[in-house]
Parts: sequence; structure tokens; C-alpha cells
Amino acid sequence: MERLKVVCPHCLAINKVENKVENEVTKEDVLCSSCQKSLLDTTPIECDTESFQVHISENDIPVMIDFFSPDCASCMKMAPDYEKSASTFALEVRFIKINTLNYPDIARQYGVNALPTIVAFKNGREMNRFSSALSQDHLSMWAESLIQMTL
Repeated sequence: MERLKVVCPHCLAINKVENKVENEVTKEDVLCSSCQKSLLDTTPIECDTESFQVHISENDIPVMIDFFSPDCASCMKMAPDYEKSASTFALEVRFIKINTLNYPDIARQYGVNALPTIVAFKNGREMNRFSSALSQDHLSMWAESLIQMTL
């Protein structure tokens, strides 16, 4: 049975989790080995430089990053859709956020010139990006396509 590396959204510990496709799991089955909190938490994580690097390099599941600014009207309009889309992809896609006002170096490093920009990574490698606000349906379809690309 395949085991995936999944970064804990709470403490950044790297956990080995049975592949959900092969073994449907319940919330009680998927707790972080370090902090004992649920790995099924789908709330988008606002990352700093260190946690960003851990998530994109250590997760075996795809990671979607919303580069945003609280001053950007389009970013704030998309935020609820990003959160709703994330809620349906526990252990399949990790949704994170980078506040470009707080971490402009990360945005510069990844060539983010317009907001919002959403970038998808798999095993530390950029898979795709969109530089516009996306609806919940578009975000979910994109996340689904990332899962299919990585099976």
C-alpha cells in the first residue's frame, strides 16, 4: 500500500499517510504523529518563508499557493471561494496562502507580478499558474486536474 508524505498544517511535521485512493480514512485515522491534530484540516494555511518551503518540497500531494495582498480587491473577493474549494480536498491538495505584503521576496522569487496569482506545485516543481481571480468551480476543477496529473 502506497504511503504519502503529508506536511502537518499545524506543526509542519512530515507524516506518512496511507494513500486515500486505496484506503478511505476517517478523521480519527489521520492525526499528526507529532502534534496529534488532524491532517484533514483543509483551512488554507497562511505561510511564512520557512513553512512555504516545507509545504512545496515535502508534500507528496499537490500544493496550491494563493499569492495575495489584503489591499487587493480581487484577492479578497476570491478568498471565500479559495477556502470553499480547499474544503473538498483533504489529503489530496494542500491550499496555502502567501501575503505578498509580508513576504515580497517569495513573490519575487517565483515571478509573481500580478495579484491574485495562484501557483500549483508538485514535489517542489511548479506545475501551472493563473494570474487572475478564479471562482470556486474553476479552483476545484484545477485542483482535480492536479490530482489526476499526479496519479
